[in-house]
Amino acid sequence: MGKKSMEIGLSIGSVLVLTAMLIMVNLLTKPGALFETIPQSYGFVASLVMFVLMVSGIGVKLAIYK
Repeated sequence: MGKKSMEIGLSIGSVLVLTAMLIMVNLLTKPGALFETIPQSYGFVASLVMFVLMVSGIGVKLAIYK
């Protein structure tokens, strides 16, 4: 697999993971859900932080990849 196709695949995958995290935050913070006492905005911020860390890690790994 070439570097370009790996980069495209990882980019699409990371966006799908972000979408899944945002959906999970939305479902878990609704009234009557498991984490209803936690404000929904905290979950969204945590999802974005995890996304940025994941994309940064991918970028570092791709820079090392030959």
